[in-house]
Order: sequence, then structure tokens, then C-alpha cells
Amino acid sequence: MSILSLENITYGYIDGNSKRTILNELSYTFEKGKFYTILGPSGSGKTTLLAIAGGLEKTQQGKVCYENKDINEIGLGKYRRNYLSFVFQQFNLIPYLTAVENVVNVMEITDNDVPKPYYKTALNLLHQFGIVQTKAERSIFKLSGGEQQRVAIARGLATNVAVILADEPTGNLDTGTEREIIKIFRLLATQYNKCVIVVTHSDDIASLSDVQLKLEGGRLVERM
Repeated sequence: MSILSLENITYGYIDGNSKRTILNELSYTFEKGKFYTILGPSGSGKTTLLAIAGGLEKTQQGKVCYENKDINEIGLGKYRRNYLSFVFQQFNLIPYLTAVENVVNVMEITDNDVPKPYYKTALNLLHQFGIVQTKAERSIFKLSGGEQQRVAIARGLATNVAVILADEPTGNLDTGTEREIIKIFRLLATQYNKCVIVVTHSDDIASLSDVQLKLEGGRLVERM
């Protein structure tokens, strides 16, 4: 089922005395229940594309639609709060909160229905991703990089959103942990029916996705 569509997206910036276009009338439709990866060389616009899809950056031409509705009509704040979640390379967890408190925090600000009590729901969710209660109640600085990324993914799921966007989410992890995290992303798509879109530079990660996309000439091309 179609969930997120990019329609004739164009984006560029001034480089010296000339304008460089990195996204050129780009169009693509993403579906629920699929795990996508987006590949491309540094500077090709992968992160910018993800930011536009997530409502963090405005397009210069074209539009982003969620369930066929322009996200500007939804309201960018509401869109980011209720319809999608980001998972970053640096985790972006709140440093003075415990792991479980980081998850509870997003539950408290969403407009979506989340089972109460939030603390118990957050603990159960973290447990599904291998973070037991004793670790969930620790400072995030006492968790490994892989564990922090699992917390970040659990936080992304905690608000019952349909779309998960991830920007180089395994860039700071060792190969073994990277594989474990990618298996979680596959699980989110296949068992939780989420639309998962991961920006990566790794062909190994891309090979594990349902759909491999390459950002080429400012447009997304499916790799066969």
C-alpha cells in the first residue's frame, strides 16, 4: 500500500558563482511493509532527500505527500510528530535521560494513541529489541553503541508511526552489530508493516533490503 510519495522534487544550492542541482524533478512512491535502501556517493543529496521526505527541509519545487495529502497541508510539525520517526547515525538520544525515559518522552508528545502506562509500554518495547529492564533504566552513556541504536529504534516505534527514516544508522557500529540492526529494520517492515527507508553507503546493507535505490543524476533509480 502506498504511504509516502515524492512528486517532482527539485532542490539545489549556490556553489560559488553557479547553482548546483542535486535533486532534479525526482519522483518515487514508497509502500508500507517494505524495507528500502538509498545508495549514492557523498554529496549526491541522499541526506537532503531524507530531510525533505521527513519534513525537515522544504523542497524548492514539487511536493511530498503522505497518504496522498501534501505534508504542508498536514502541517510539518504535526507530520513529524505523528506520522514518521527518524533514526540517526549519532542516535540523538537525550543524554540526561535513561533509555526508558527517552522512549517515554516521545510517547508524551505524540497525538497518536499509545497504550498506558507509558513506562510499562516503553519497557516492553525495549525488551523486544533486547534491552532488558536493568539496562533500560540505566543512563544511555552506560549502554554500548549497538544498544543505544536499539533504544533509538524503539523510540522511533513508540508513537505508532507508519514510516521510519534512517540516515546511515549503522555508520558508527561494528560489522556484527550492523547486521543485527539491519535485521531489526527488516523486521519492522515485514512484521510491523512499516515503510522503512535507510540511507547508506554500504552495498552489503543494500543487499539485505527489499528495494535498492540509487540516487543518480538527481533521481532515484531502482537497482535490479
